[in-house]
Amino acid sequence: MRYPKLHGSIKITDEAGMIVIAGDPEGLRSLGTLLTWLADQDLDAWPYLQKGQHAHLHVYPRIDINEASREVELMRIDPKTS
Repeated sequence: MRYPKLHGSIKITDEAGMIVIAGDPEGLRSLGTLLTWLADQDLDAWPYLQKGQHAHLHVYPRIDINEASREVELMRIDPKTS
């Protein structure tokens, strides 16, 4: 499954028990695009996703986001139903 790549600068950190998402305008827009893409997916079109599982993807420091960031998992809360 191909998903939109992140662009610009994005930093996601855990500071004093609070998650901080910071970025330049391009980075924040691309994160919004990625979240919208995940929300709009038809889970029935994901053949490797079994019934009851949740669609998710990982965002990695140095690969997708700023190297000072934490690894992030973005997940749909609704499970695949069929």
